[in-house]
Amino acid sequence: MRRVPRSRSGAEPVKVDARSERWREHRKKVRAEIVDAAFRAIDKRGPDVSLREIAEEAGTAKPKIYRHFTDKSDLFQAIGKRLRDMLWAAIFSNLDFAADPTREVVRRSVAEYVSLVEQHPNVLRFMLQGRFPEQSESTQRALNEGREITMAMAEMFNNELREMELDPAALQLAGAATFGSASAATDWWLGPDPDSPRRMPSEEFVNHLTTIMLGTVKGTAELLGIQLDPDRPIHAAVPLRAAAG
Repeated sequence: MRRVPRSRSGAEPVKVDARSERWREHRKKVRAEIVDAAFRAIDKRGPDVSLREIAEEAGTAKPKIYRHFTDKSDLFQAIGKRLRDMLWAAIFSNLDFAADPTREVVRRSVAEYVSLVEQHPNVLRFMLQGRFPEQSESTQRALNEGREITMAMAEMFNNELREMELDPAALQLAGAATFGSASAATDWWLGPDPDSPRRMPSEEFVNHLTTIMLGTVKGTAELLGIQLDPDRPIHAAVPLRAAAG
């Protein structure tokens, strides 16, 4: 009699249900298609888009959306995750923290962010302004997805300077501050309505936002006792006492 192999724990192996796996993949695909449709609907109709309009753009009915998302909050958070993933791919595929000057790391990150805002201005308005009554909590949850990027960058700064044993709370605070500054600045730059003109050219906005972000980075470094030359890689920073000596 052929014996069924057991796991190291001695338990019977878990059999993968092929039908269940196909259903999970199908649900994942449909969720992604609905998020795609939400992007298109918001881009076309502005931040006041309704769930019915999103359903129409997806070529389906509202009840089907609720079969794939638990509620509006779930859909809003999925939109936030999509934005995060798009920005994550754009930023981290083009940066080398070990070799790039700090100024270039910040400038390129800001430029990629502003490029994404220009591609989907109404989606950013939708997330930042929280037009739906149900959106206040879900907007915060969705924005938390974006905050993960600044926190990841703070951790990368910490890794480059790990021998200095910096206060992680201070770096996390700097990450939160840069995220908040970028969100508020974007809301100001876009203006309140879809037909609002940009309040300055995009290249100028990138320059200003880079200066603001870099100021936070340098200021935090000084508070932590570090001299950071923005025109050199992050790991070239030195303790202020050593620099004075």
